[in-house]
Amino acid sequence: MTYCLQPGCGVLVTRGRCRQHTVRRENAVARRWYYTARWMALRAEVLREALYTCGICGQVQQRLEVDHILKHQGDPGRFWDKANLQALCPTCHHTKTQRGE
Repeated sequence: MTYCLQPGCGVLVTRGRCRQHTVRRENAVARRWYYTARWMALRAEVLREALYTCGICGQVQQRLEVDHILKHQGDPGRFWDKANLQALCPTCHHTKTQRGE
């Protein structure tokens, strides 16, 4: 056992933080979808169809990321909609994400 990672908290836990100090992302359920076989297959399909070409800058590379054109915001319909997905290079994906798109 160890103490909660929250400074000043004296609650003993097996790891991490106690229940009171656990930080839960509001989209935790939707984030799990990224680890499913269904997502991996859909991702591979999007990358193949894009011919491993970034949808913004046109750069061809293997390290592309699959981006949701419109934020899914936990909506399964929007998350799994292949028409809402595009292949982007890491630089373009980061730039788009930083703009809040």
